[in-house]
Amino acid sequence: MSTDRIEVWVAPDGSPFADGSHGYPANDLAHGLALVRRRREGGQRAVIWMAGGEYAHPDPVEFGPADSFTSVVAADPRHPPVLRGSVRITGWRPVTVNGRRVWAAAAPRATGRRLYVDGAAAPRPRYPREGFLRVEEQEGLDPSGSFVGTLFDGSAAFRYAEGDIPQLAEETSVEVVVPHYWVQERMPIARIDREARTITSDLTSIFALRDDAAALFARYHLENVAESLGEVPGEWYLDTTGAVSGSDRPQILLAVDDPAGLDIRFPVTDAFAILTGSTDAPVREVRFEHVRFAEADFAEVPAAVLPFGVREDPQLPSDGRYAADVQAASTVPAALCFGHARSCAVIGGSVERVGGYGISFGPGSRGNLVSGVALRDLGAGAVRSGGDIDASSPGFNRANEVSDCTAERGGQVYRGAVAMLFQHGSHNVIAHNEIRDFPYSGVSVGWMWDYLPSTSEGNQIIGNHIHRLGQGRLNDMGGVYLLGIAPGTVVRGNHIHDIECQNYGGWGIYLDEGSSHVVIEGNVVHDTSSQCYHQHYGREVIVRDNVWARGRNGQVSITRPEAHTSFTFLRNIVVGSGTPAFVGAEGTRDARRFGVDSDLNLFWDPSPVPGAVRAANAVRPVRDDGSVGFEIAEALDDEWAALGRDRHSVTAGPLLTDDFRVADDSPAHALGIRVPDVSGAGPRECADRRHPLAAGTRPDPFLPTQG
Repeated sequence: MSTDRIEVWVAPDGSPFADGSHGYPANDLAHGLALVRRRREGGQRAVIWMAGGEYAHPDPVEFGPADSFTSVVAADPRHPPVLRGSVRITGWRPVTVNGRRVWAAAAPRATGRRLYVDGAAAPRPRYPREGFLRVEEQEGLDPSGSFVGTLFDGSAAFRYAEGDIPQLAEETSVEVVVPHYWVQERMPIARIDREARTITSDLTSIFALRDDAAALFARYHLENVAESLGEVPGEWYLDTTGAVSGSDRPQILLAVDDPAGLDIRFPVTDAFAILTGSTDAPVREVRFEHVRFAEADFAEVPAAVLPFGVREDPQLPSDGRYAADVQAASTVPAALCFGHARSCAVIGGSVERVGGYGISFGPGSRGNLVSGVALRDLGAGAVRSGGDIDASSPGFNRANEVSDCTAERGGQVYRGAVAMLFQHGSHNVIAHNEIRDFPYSGVSVGWMWDYLPSTSEGNQIIGNHIHRLGQGRLNDMGGVYLLGIAPGTVVRGNHIHDIECQNYGGWGIYLDEGSSHVVIEGNVVHDTSSQCYHQHYGREVIVRDNVWARGRNGQVSITRPEAHTSFTFLRNIVVGSGTPAFVGAEGTRDARRFGVDSDLNLFWDPSPVPGAVRAANAVRPVRDDGSVGFEIAEALDDEWAALGRDRHSVTAGPLLTDDFRVADDSPAHALGIRVPDVSGAGPRECADRRHPLAAGTRPDPFLPTQG
């Protein structure tokens, strides 16, 4: 059956004067959309068919409410269109910088942090080449003071140690990069006072310049340092004035043997597409199917500014410009932006090599789908959803789904970004994605601290494969991270492993402040640098039928034990490696104070510490190099039993297989444990994707064939 929809064709060799027919296609998405707008009657559907090949895409294409019911579709998904927001850099000439031969070419613009060489991000030169410098002093800050009490004592200036900062040709082109706590500060240098040994930035650090749990001043390095260019092949430098390379205009400098034959690209657009509706007129059913978006970065590097939507907002200067967001790089823009969008979809294709988040759902986004998309090489995270806090507001987000996607190699600029961040919102689904190689958390849901009312309820985090996170750079992270009261939220069937923090908090599943009324079941979590499961504080969480294995600092912990039941822990397989199942610390965090109902679990440790298989207290001494250790201080198996915990649990080998299943004669079966099977975690086959918006647009069989 034919349709009444508008059909427009676009091809890389098309014309801006074309009528959009098969024989006379338009040349890009902007012109294709312009043709649709000229022909469309109110509410009429339209399809923009894009032939395979590369398209120059120097400016964002904006969709408004009148553009609803428009699908942008690859004519042949096997040969997809690639919309490139970059220009290819040519005209290279050899120059000498600091006695080293490098190559120079005119820069399209005088700002930017990203350059791509043959599809890979080229690094910017740093100082020192390896490791970090350390702040000598932040005025008024005691680095051994209260962790919480000094947290927001940020500064725009600090004193550096004698001999640490070399002469810099372009001081104001250099960024001070500070990885600490759960953020990475980027502080552009405004001036250096070499007599007083102080660096001043035009951005203020959001947190005190200390190295969090190590109780030392912060580590830092310098990035975009002209003096270091050429020490390592493949690095690049943006000479914003041209002075370094002897030019009178901005230049790109590249340290390679010969740029001939290399595809060298510099992004010139902030975003690819911006969909903006309103309360009264949302954008509806705009779709992108099997379209690849590549290379975008910011013309003006965005500072972090209020509001962050956190409880400390009223105490922070309203005119402050900060070097990092409070959490999750939550204000960093995205390359595909949806606001007041309903039932829109991104199906297949990719978003890659961008300076911020890949896709964002702003306020009022409901019922949208991201499915089967590859999101990779990202400056921040893959997908962010951030709506209003009030569930009755038109700007509240709900019922959005991200499923069957691959998110990899993110946080390349904003290391504190989350791969998939859902702030305020309900009944969202994050399912069957593979998330890997991010320096912070994999999935984060909720944005309300403490036991205050939260509208983040009924969310589902199911069947994801989340691994290789943290990379030893930041702290306080989780493969899955929840924040706030969350009735109806389920974390099920996820495979989470290889989480590595810097000083503290490399957790598999992490329920932060106030997280309550959550069900965590059927997950396999293993090989974490801290514990596999951690709950800061919360109440009435159900933790059942999971495998927790090989947490380096134990398997389960609570930061703030409370008088009520924090969680019920039933029918879990818990495997240590010289580390206890439940681990606390002397004082308020003593494991004997944990408010847990624990029973019918299977415990095992092939190399046990005597009396500390099920429970122990530990200490975390700070070593001379600032690293934080872990040592069992008090074995508590007997005390744990005396408190009536795990009466019917068993300590025995679970007979785990390499894929974390168990043998037929495992004692897990007698305990009634429903051993989780996470072999299906990660993206599913297309035929198994059941979302109503997942089906692709079909060509009209009655249209003439192309040509």
